[in-house]
Amino acid sequence: MKILIVGDVFSKLGRTSFEKNVKKIKEKEKIDFIIVNGENTSHGRGMNENHYRWYMDQGVDVITLGNHAYHNKALFNIIDDVNNIVRPYNFPAGSPGKGYTTNNLKGLKITVLQVIGKVFMNQDNYDPFKAAQEVLDNVKSDIYICDFHGEATSEKIAFAYAFDGKIQVIFGTHTHVQTNDARILEKGTAYITDVGMTGALEGVIGVKKEIIIDRYLNDGMQRFSPQNTGQTQFSAILVEIDENSKKAANIDIINVIE
Repeated sequence: MKILIVGDVFSKLGRTSFEKNVKKIKEKEKIDFIIVNGENTSHGRGMNENHYRWYMDQGVDVITLGNHAYHNKALFNIIDDVNNIVRPYNFPAGSPGKGYTTNNLKGLKITVLQVIGKVFMNQDNYDPFKAAQEVLDNVKSDIYICDFHGEATSEKIAFAYAFDGKIQVIFGTHTHVQTNDARILEKGTAYITDVGMTGALEGVIGVKKEIIIDRYLNDGMQRFSPQNTGQTQFSAILVEIDENSKKAANIDIINVIE
């Protein structure tokens, strides 16, 4: 079973790069299941209903979100009704949406969950380690895949070791920079600290570089605006799961610059 996981799709260039590359990869690799982090899809902050429908047209199976989950209020129109949008499970109790989803594929149950980190993030969120264990204890599945949406690399790596062998795939999102540590851990978990970003190559993690430079040099407070011109990057991982052993067999990095 081949699973394609695409890192944070950011605004217009992200959508353009995603649509162009996902078709090629699906055909070449014969992908069975697609997960995409979509929390920056609509103008870099949140995801609207139209872009959710667009993802469905592209053959996406599950969309994960993150700290920008609720920044586009249009998502509230559908987030409680659909079963393939996953927001962090450890958001405060009563938060709209679902923290995991379970799909049936080739006779196997696949549960995709998301947790959000606490280090350098909103401290109101529940502990991600305890939250993930709750899902494992209460949701019976053949394969577990977790999007850890976090700022600190140490927190992500510690989480991966804590759940090595319990969750088949753990991938990091949020920092928008692809890390070079994709590997199979000792007990069999496929892991990468951050999948990276799908969007503008020439901005600062998706935003126009002039805005961010001004913030650092002059304490500027210009409103964030996406970088919508120039080269693009498509960042993803391709994970193979052995359908008999239900373990990760391989993980490869994909990084396409155009």
